[in-house]
Amino acid sequence: MFEKNLLCYECGKTYPVRTIRFRCDGCNGSLEVAFDYAKLKARYRGINTAKRPFGHMRYSELFPVKAPIQAGEGGTPMMRSHNLESLLNLDFQLWFKLEYQNPTGSFKDRGSSVEVAKALEFIRSGAQKKPAAVCASTGNMGASVAAYSGIANLDCSIFTPSDAAPIKLEQILAHGAKVYRTRGDYTKAAKLVESAHERHGLYLLGDYLYRREGTKSVGFELAEQLPGADYVFSPVGNGTLVSAVWKALKEFRLLGLGSKKKQKTPKLAGIQSSGCNPVTKAFRKGGEIRPVCGSTLAVAIECGNPLDGQRALDSVNESGGFADDVTDRQILKARELLAEHEGIFPEPAGAVSLAGLIKAGSQGRIKKGSKVICLITGHGLKVPYTGVRGKAKQLKPAVLKSLF
Repeated sequence: MFEKNLLCYECGKTYPVRTIRFRCDGCNGSLEVAFDYAKLKARYRGINTAKRPFGHMRYSELFPVKAPIQAGEGGTPMMRSHNLESLLNLDFQLWFKLEYQNPTGSFKDRGSSVEVAKALEFIRSGAQKKPAAVCASTGNMGASVAAYSGIANLDCSIFTPSDAAPIKLEQILAHGAKVYRTRGDYTKAAKLVESAHERHGLYLLGDYLYRREGTKSVGFELAEQLPGADYVFSPVGNGTLVSAVWKALKEFRLLGLGSKKKQKTPKLAGIQSSGCNPVTKAFRKGGEIRPVCGSTLAVAIECGNPLDGQRALDSVNESGGFADDVTDRQILKARELLAEHEGIFPEPAGAVSLAGLIKAGSQGRIKKGSKVICLITGHGLKVPYTGVRGKAKQLKPAVLKSLF
């Protein structure tokens, strides 16, 4: 493998790669895996990666684990808008990256593939004493972690906020994990699992360093599927997805992967709900992330104190992009548009990217002729339907006759 060390994003302190650590013990900052890119360049020299199957494992050398757990994750399609470009009178191309087609219905499976495999490595080496893990989740990550932990025969407990969707809890339970609902929001659940890790030695799963490394494969794929993209719109909750995409795009460029002629690095747009928008507030004020108390119908991104918030903010800034927020009403409208006109049925959080794109387009922030990708992150069947289409009607004989 090609890791050099673990690096604190905040203060720069380094740790050995075989160390089990999730936060910097100096400043409590977010950690990341630092790679030896010189060795990686040598590794990829002369290799035609296009001959490898398209998907999560194509650039597996950039994962800090020997054997990721595979369940069919990655390789999700990129689809150009059939109708919304015309309906919304857009003067740029609109593309959708369908991340809800991953095995458990969200992009979280990419991170779980690497993160759960890393937990197994530590257990088998004896570095992790207890073969049990704990994770805080609003639902999607919990379902993914539970599924991949089931494959790994790893005992797993999931702590969720009080407003987690019941159907997501059912999915977690179906995969064999224990579920504990907290009396509070995601931030409260995250504090509880970090306490369980520190006090009881349970392995900590969630939006930490190894999940980010697995999530990078989203960025590798979109760089290959649409190498001339100008913008990537992404929902922002904890900030792990948008920061993982940015790290992937930088690695792609640094290592000279993909098409040399068409390749360029797109700008990132991180979109939040106005009901819970710490990253957007920091972007507007030009300052640091400040925790907020708030709520949104897009519960999957309801993170008032995002673990990777500063990293997400830095990612959109470094890319030349921006952070913005949209109302719950705008999110639900975007969801309706996707379902009715594109055949795409996302959960509210999965429609946040399109809602942000519509807002940005109306403000003239997208240049004419651009190519724009919206990440559709979670499936609509993960939450109860909230929309304007009403309820299904009981079909009576008299109604049936009037239909024909």
